[in-house]
Amino acid sequence: SKPQISLSVTADKTYYINNTAVKLDQLENALKKATQNINEPLIVLRFDNALTVQDLVDVLQIGSNLKIKMVLATQTITPKQ
Repeated sequence: SKPQISLSVTADKTYYINNTAVKLDQLENALKKATQNINEPLIVLRFDNALTVQDLVDVLQIGSNLKIKMVLATQTITPKQ
């Protein structure tokens, strides 16, 4: 299993890397620092469902620039019975 780094974004666009708040304009540098000593780092994205697709694309673009693999965490919804 590869080391995972959590990147969470709240509805008010607060960014957290492993529970540490980071401003959007500092996100790229913070991700670079968080992954600098990890071979093949994996970022697990947790986005609030109130955010737009563009918000997601903006973060994915940062990951692409840094050549970091990012995956989007999803939540299973069970139907009410």
